[in-house]
Amino acid sequence: MRGSGGKMRAAVIRNMPRRIEIEEMDIPVCKKEEVLVEIRACGLCGSDVHGFLDEESKGRVEGLVMGHEPSGIVAACGEAAGRFQSGDRIVIDPQFSCGECYACRHSWFNICEEGGIIGSGLRGFRQGAMAEYVVVPEKNLHRLPDGLSFEEGAMIEPVANAIHAVNRAGIKLGDKVAVMGAGTIGLCMLQAAKMAGADKVAVIDVSDFHLKLAKELGADLLINSIECDPVETVRDCFGSIGADVTLEAVGIGETYRQAALMTRKRGTLVLFGAAKETALMHLYPFLHRELNLTGCTGFDVEVDIGLNMLERGQMKVKPLITHRFPLEETALAIRTAVDEKDKVLKALIINED
Repeated sequence: MRGSGGKMRAAVIRNMPRRIEIEEMDIPVCKKEEVLVEIRACGLCGSDVHGFLDEESKGRVEGLVMGHEPSGIVAACGEAAGRFQSGDRIVIDPQFSCGECYACRHSWFNICEEGGIIGSGLRGFRQGAMAEYVVVPEKNLHRLPDGLSFEEGAMIEPVANAIHAVNRAGIKLGDKVAVMGAGTIGLCMLQAAKMAGADKVAVIDVSDFHLKLAKELGADLLINSIECDPVETVRDCFGSIGADVTLEAVGIGETYRQAALMTRKRGTLVLFGAAKETALMHLYPFLHRELNLTGCTGFDVEVDIGLNMLERGQMKVKPLITHRFPLEETALAIRTAVDEKDKVLKALIINED
């Protein structure tokens, strides 16, 4: 295992033309309260794909190493970092927070005024984990239980996001829930909603492959929105009134519209998906149906909750990992996620021992 001061390989965004280059970089050196992590697995997020393809993206910029869904092994610790030691298996909370603003004082670390995330140039350039090593503050580390693989550990970011969305929704025993989008997050939302007490969960998507996985993970109703009107189908199957809670995990204007209309009067609509910064929203469904609209981003306390669920087998993520690529094939991973989107759920970038 190499320590600070040597060289590492990293997948770096370069422009003109827009591309991923595998480059040699200095291994970052730990500051006092930081830890150097040797990356074993890192998830490719939809936000990485969208950001990379958008050359005007403020989050995925020239010179950036993407990757905010990592697991790995502690390689070195700063002099003031005492909770972990070299060799510890860990997952990384990729979110940064100041600890001092109004949000942080209320433990809402995911919406910190000065917050950011590794692998993004938005709100501060922070290199990510599509590399052999990454440096993060020690407070961002969580122990990976012995019974979980590095691949499962790399899924904790989407798992924690899904649990946070369900917590924000306030799902109760007996609720009827609709999940718009059967991607990685949507399928984790499905499982979390069931854990929270949902009586029935409908999952809406355009991919039969994704919907098949939803069925295997406990969905009660599968709706291919190409083949039928998802709004009418959800209403019909949920007693003609609609879903008590709808979790939107796609993020375009049409799915926002459908999600609002399939939610019962005075029901709750949680917006998580965000394909772009802006999207058309129709106001009448919110006003005339008196919907409770809840925004959702990231997570705060849900990492350890998610790890416990994974360890106990209450949340299943292995079926969601459909593709694996070595670091050298990061560009191929992105192309595959685009070209075979109906067959790709979670692609992992793997660094072998």
